[in-house]
Amino acid sequence: MLLRGTAFSLSIARRRRFPLLIFATLLFTSIFYNQKYHPFAPPPRNAHPRGKGSFDGTWNYTRDARNLMLSESQCMQAFPDLYHEIDRAVEDRRSNHVTLKEIDEMPVDDGYIRAMIYDQQLYMINATSGINTRGEASLQALHRAILTSPEPLPNIEFTMMVDDLAESANPRWTYSRQKSMTSLWLMPDFGYWSWPEPKIGAYSEIQMKAEQMDAKVPWMRKIDKLFWRGAHLKLLVREQLVNASRGKSWADVKMIVWDDNAKGKAHDAFTMDEHCMYKFVAHTEGVSYSARLQNLQNCRSVIVAHKLSWLQHHHHLMVSSGPNQNFVEVAKDFSDLDKTMEGLLSGEGGGGNLKAERIAENNVRTFRERYLTPAAEACYWRQLIRGWATVSFEPNFFKESTGQKEQWRGVPIESYLLMRQMEWNYH
Repeated sequence: MLLRGTAFSLSIARRRRFPLLIFATLLFTSIFYNQKYHPFAPPPRNAHPRGKGSFDGTWNYTRDARNLMLSESQCMQAFPDLYHEIDRAVEDRRSNHVTLKEIDEMPVDDGYIRAMIYDQQLYMINATSGINTRGEASLQALHRAILTSPEPLPNIEFTMMVDDLAESANPRWTYSRQKSMTSLWLMPDFGYWSWPEPKIGAYSEIQMKAEQMDAKVPWMRKIDKLFWRGAHLKLLVREQLVNASRGKSWADVKMIVWDDNAKGKAHDAFTMDEHCMYKFVAHTEGVSYSARLQNLQNCRSVIVAHKLSWLQHHHHLMVSSGPNQNFVEVAKDFSDLDKTMEGLLSGEGGGGNLKAERIAENNVRTFRERYLTPAAEACYWRQLIRGWATVSFEPNFFKESTGQKEQWRGVPIESYLLMRQMEWNYH
C-alpha cells in the first residue's frame, strides 16, 4: 500500500510539473521572440524622405530654392541676371588688378575684416569690432557657400567692411555703395544669414513666415493702406515720409521710439511677417542703405520706395515700370506720395488695384521665389569669389620666413567663430 501510494503521488507531481514546464517554455519563447523581433513595436519612420529632385536647367522655386549645391553653370541658368554688380566690379579692375600692397594699406577701422580662402578653407587674418553680429553672420554665409560648392574655388585674400559705411577709395567687400563708389564690391547683406538683435531672425524664418502670412491673408483681404514703422535716426527722408502721409486715409505710418520704457512701443511695433497684412509697405533708407528692403521683398505686397541713393547687390533687379514692374518709385522727398497712393487705390474701373496686385505678384516672383532664395545667395558668394580671383593676387598661406618654423597667416573660421578673437590663452 505504501509503495502504491508513493507511486500515485509521484504520478500526480509529474502531471503538475508538465503544465508548469509548458508554461515556462511558452513564457521564455515569448520573451525571446519579443526582444528579438519586436512584434508589437510601432513601425519605424522613413529615414530616407523623398527628395524634390535635382536642377534640370529650368528654375523651379519649390524644388530649387534651398539647393545650395548648384554648379557654376547651373547658377548661371538659375539666376542669369544676378551677377551685375560682380561683372561691374571685375570690369573696373580688369586693367588694374588688386595688389597685396592695397590690402596691406587699407584702413583698419571699425567693421574691418581681413580673410583668406585657401584650398577650400576660410581663414581669418585680422578683424576689428563691428556692429553686433554682422561680421559673424556674413562669415557664416560665406563659409556655407564654400562648403557646399560642388566645384573647387580659387584661393583669394580680401577685406570686408561690415559697418554701414565703407571708405569708397578701397577695393573691399561691403553691403552697399553709392553709384560713384566704383571701387567697392557688393556682397550679400548680413541679414541673409540672420539679424537676431531686433528679433527679426534668420532670413529663412522671415521667408517662411511671410509665405504663411500671404497664404493666410490673400490679396483681397489685405489692408488697403500704406504701412511703415521705423526709428527717426535724425534722418530727413523719414520725416518727409511721415509728413507726406500725416492725416491721409491710406496711411498707417508712425515713428518708433527704440526705448524699452516708451509708451505704446509694444502696440506700434510689428514683426516682419505682419507687414505682409498690408497691400502697400513703404521703404526708406537709413544711415546708408536699409536692410528692411530685402525683408519687405518677401511679402506679396507693393513696395513704395523713394529714389534710392545706396545700392545693394540685388537692386538692379528692381523694376519701377512696365509689365515686369515689381515696386513703385516716388520722389526722394515723397512729394508725389499722395498722388501715387490715390492712383494705386483707385477702383477696379481705373485699374489701380489690379495694377497693384500685379506689382505685388511680380515682387514675390522676382525676389522671394527666385533671386533672394538661399540657392541664389550661395551662387552669388561663389561667383564673387571667382570674380575677385580674376583681378587679384594669389595669397601666401604662410607668413614670411623668419628662420623659425613656418607659421600660418590665418585662423580657421571654425575656431574664430567660436572664440570671436584671433588669439586666446588655452584653458
